Amino acid sequence: MLKKILLASLFLNGLVSFSQEIVKEFDLKLDKKRDYFQVTNETDKEVILFLNDKENITSVRFDEKFDIKDSLSTTRPEKKYKEIVGYSRNDRNYFLYWASEDRKEINVQHFNFTNKETHTTPITLELKKEKIVKELTINNTFYLITIVKNTSILKFYISDNNGNLNEKIVDLSHLEFKNIFDNPKDLYTVLTDESADPFFQTIDNDSPPSLALSAKRYKIYTYNHDEVIFTIDNTSNGTHVLRINLQDFTPNLKYIAQPKTVKGEYGAIEFRSNSFLIDNKILQLKTNSFVLFFNVSDFDGNKIKEFKVFHDKEIDFNNSEFFQENASIEDKKTILNTEKFLRKIHNFPSVSCYNLNGTYYTAIGSSVDRYHQNFSSVMGMSSSVTGIGLVNGGLVPISYGTHHTIENLISYRDKFVVYTNCLFDSNFNHIDEKLKTSAFEKARIFLEENKEIRENLLLFKTNLYKDLILFKFDKNLYLGNYNIKNKKYQIFSFTE
Repeated sequence: MLKKILLASLFLNGLVSFSQEIVKEFDLKLDKKRDYFQVTNETDKEVILFLNDKENITSVRFDEKFDIKDSLSTTRPEKKYKEIVGYSRNDRNYFLYWASEDRKEINVQHFNFTNKETHTTPITLELKKEKIVKELTINNTFYLITIVKNTSILKFYISDNNGNLNEKIVDLSHLEFKNIFDNPKDLYTVLTDESADPFFQTIDNDSPPSLALSAKRYKIYTYNHDEVIFTIDNTSNGTHVLRINLQDFTPNLKYIAQPKTVKGEYGAIEFRSNSFLIDNKILQLKTNSFVLFFNVSDFDGNKIKEFKVFHDKEIDFNNSEFFQENASIEDKKTILNTEKFLRKIHNFPSVSCYNLNGTYYTAIGSSVDRYHQNFSSVMGMSSSVTGIGLVNGGLVPISYGTHHTIENLISYRDKFVVYTNCLFDSNFNHIDEKLKTSAFEKARIFLEENKEIRENLLLFKTNLYKDLILFKFDKNLYLGNYNIKNKKYQIFSFTE
C-alpha cells in the first residue's frame, strides 16, 4: 500500500519545490508506527531513503539533484526486530540490519536496485557472556562490537559482500587500562565503572558535534575509514586513546596525560576533564573554578599548543562572548566574565571542534541535564553547547538508533549549556576573525523557528523527534521531515 501511494505521488505529480530552502516534497501517508533511515552513496552520487511504517518498507533512490531514480518495497520485519542498527553496501547491493533488543537476532534486508530484488536473511548471534559496545557503519561496512564480560576481549561482527556477519576477536589483555581510581583494570571493568552497560557516544563528522554529545566521557570516532578510535576520560589525569586498525585488527593504546596539578594548587578544588579528537589531534580540557587548561597534542602526546586561563583574567583566544542557553536558542543570555564562566562549566567540562574550510571552529563549555538529580548543587550551573556551527545541548531520552546526526541536531533539548567559541588555524594558533554560520547551525535555527514543524513535533510526547532525519551529501546538509498534518515528506537543504 505504501509503495502505491508513494509512487503515484512521485511519478504522476512529481516533486514540488515551494521555497529556496526546500529541495523536494512528495505526498506520503504513514501510520503511527513509522520510522526512517537514509544511506548516502557519494561514489554514485545517490541517496536512498527507507520510509517505514507498520507493515512495509519503501526505499526511494534519489540522484544528486534529488530526482527519483527508482523505488523498491518489501515487508517490515516482525516485531522482535526493534530497530535498524546499521547498513552495509557492496556495489548496487544495500543491506539493512534490523536487530532484536538483545542483538542476538539480526534480520538482514537486501535491496538490489539493478535487478529490482529484495530478500531477507536471518542471523543468530550467540553473544555468550558478551555486552554490546556499539553498532557502526564505517566505509560501507557494518560492525557490531561487543566485549566479553570481565575481560579485555572485544569481538567484532563484520558484514561481508553478501550481508553476512563474520566474527573477529581482538584481545587487548596485554594493554593496561585504568579505572576511575587510576588503578589498572581490565577494559570491561573500566567501561562499566559508571554504568551496568558499556556506552560510547558516537561522534559523527557529518556535522559539528554538540557539547552535549562531546561532554560524554566515553566516545568513539570513525572519521578514518581504516580504523575505529575509542577515547576514555574517566579520570582528570589523562585520556586513553585506543585505536583499532580495521584491516588487520591490530590495537594501539596511548595514554595522553593532562596537565599535572598537585593538591592545594589552584584553589585546592577538584579538577574535571574531557577531550575531543579531530584530524588525528587530541584536544584536552581540564578545569576547576579557578583555572582552565586547554591543550592540543598529537596521538603520541607531543604538544602542539597549550593554553592556560585564570578565573580573574580574560580569555585571549575566544571569538565570542560567553553564552548560556537554557534548552533553546531562543532562551540565551550572555555571561559577564571568565570567573562566572569557569564556575558554570567546571563540573561537566566539554570541548568540541569542527573543521570548516581549513579553520577549526572550537567550542569550550559545559552541558548538563535540566533535570539533573544534583541540579541545585551543580547549578552554578554547568552546561555546554556550541555556537557557530556547533550545536549545543542535551539529549532527549529516546533512542535514535544510528541517527547520530539528528541526535546531535536536537541535543540542546532539556539541557543547560554554557559555551564560548574559538577559531584556530591548522596549528591551533588563534585566528582573530568573525565567526561564520555553518550549514548545521542554519539547520538548527531553522528547526527552532519553523512553526509548522515545531507544532507537529509537539504531538509526540515520548518520541518527540521521530519524524526527522539529518544527513550530509555532496558537501550540503539535508533535513528530512515527515509533515503529519499535510501527509507530505519534505527535504530541506542547508549550505555553508
